[in-house]
Amino acid sequence: MAYKILGKYLSDLNRDFIKHIDIKLQEYQLTLNMWRCMMSIQKNKECNLKDIAELLGVDRAIITRNIKKLESLNYISKEKASNDNRFFDLCVTEEGLSILNSINEYQYKWYEKVTKDFNKQESEDLINLLQKLCNNI
Repeated sequence: MAYKILGKYLSDLNRDFIKHIDIKLQEYQLTLNMWRCMMSIQKNKECNLKDIAELLGVDRAIITRNIKKLESLNYISKEKASNDNRFFDLCVTEEGLSILNSINEYQYKWYEKVTKDFNKQESEDLINLLQKLCNNI
C-alpha cells in the first residue's frame, strides 16, 4: 500500500514542478527536455550527443533535435572535439549560462514553496532519501 501513496506523492510533486517551471521555460522558448540538455551539457564539459542521450536516458534523435534548436537559439555551441576532429563537443554559451542561472533562481522559489515547513535537517533527509530511491532504479 505504501508504494501507491509514494507514487501519488511523487506524481503530484512532479506535476506541480512542471506546471511551475514551464512558465519560465516558455519565456526562453525552451521545453523541459531542452532545459535538461542544457543542464547536462553545463555539468559535463566536453560532452557530445551520445553522452547527453545516455545521461538523460533519451533517444539520440530527440537529443539531436533539441541540440539543433538550442544551437539556433544561441544557447549552446558545438566545438571540435579536442581529442578527435571528427566529433564535436557541446558547450553552453554565455547567453545560455545566463538563462540557466535565471531558471535556477526561479526553480529555487518552487523548492522553497514545497519545503517551507521543513527544517534544514528534514530538507537534507528528503534529498538523501530521494537519491536512494533513484539509485535503486
